Amino acid sequence: MKISARRLTVALAVPLLLLGAGPAQARAERPVREAGSPAQVMPLGRASGPVRIMPLGDSITWGVGSTSNDSYRSALFWRLSRAGVQADLVGSQHTGTSRDPDHEGHKGWTIAQLAEHVDDWLATYEPDVILLHIGTNDMVRGNRNAARDLDRLLDRIAADRPGAQVFVAKIVGLGDYSDAAAQRWRTTGYNEAVARIVATKGPDFHLVDQSDVRGIDMWNREHPNDYGYQKMAWNWYVALESVLGGEAAWPAADDPYRASFGYRCIQRSGLGRAAEGCHTWYRQAGLGWRLPVPVKQRYQVKVKGKVVSRVRTVTRWIVAS
Repeated sequence: MKISARRLTVALAVPLLLLGAGPAQARAERPVREAGSPAQVMPLGRASGPVRIMPLGDSITWGVGSTSNDSYRSALFWRLSRAGVQADLVGSQHTGTSRDPDHEGHKGWTIAQLAEHVDDWLATYEPDVILLHIGTNDMVRGNRNAARDLDRLLDRIAADRPGAQVFVAKIVGLGDYSDAAAQRWRTTGYNEAVARIVATKGPDFHLVDQSDVRGIDMWNREHPNDYGYQKMAWNWYVALESVLGGEAAWPAADDPYRASFGYRCIQRSGLGRAAEGCHTWYRQAGLGWRLPVPVKQRYQVKVKGKVVSRVRTVTRWIVAS
């Protein structure tokens, strides 16, 4: 294997300046784990090496929208290492700055395109775990057969890698674009189909809900920003514990769903020009995420009997769900 178990035991660092410690009551916002429930915890991997994990999908797996092209992969690798899991990410693609940048994310690909090559990838890399996030490009192109294509893809994976643990995502949502209503509707319908399909595939298939990565978590219409990818990494991590975890609970620190602030870069937003660019957003209980925007305000005062115009700076808050 290209990455030794010794290297994987070294403490890793990930830029968590994106996150801030949050209040205890924010724990209620943590998503419910939707991974399957196998009869028992199944530590995977070979006696001679780490667990082989294949991130599989399109440009979101590749890392478009993240400042380093790491997608969720670097943060997930770091979290697994901290949990004591020796992981080897595998695939023919190599992007980002992670110690292990391997994956099978292919920009612009649909479910059907992925299916054309998956047999070879699975035979070459023999993953123990597959993290599948696919369908976004099908939604962009209005593919009415996306659910059928996914069903067939999962059957191919099951035939190629019996016993592998396959985590299938409800795909991420969209950015705050006013012209995305039709695609948003298609994405919601597809995600409902994903849940139904995964439920028919048996105990080795697990549903992971990534659909609440949306809005200000998105760099553009379809691709998350770094904060959105942190949320994706967390959702995979929580789901993987049901299969890779032991008796001790995995570390729960730096949960992006509990953060009180987060740094987000947004290319375009329906919230207005002030929300675009890179900013630190703050969460306030009951008010969602808020961005302070300095605004110049003109006012008048009397000075020695004369009315004088002056300017002061006040804070306006942009609010996002």
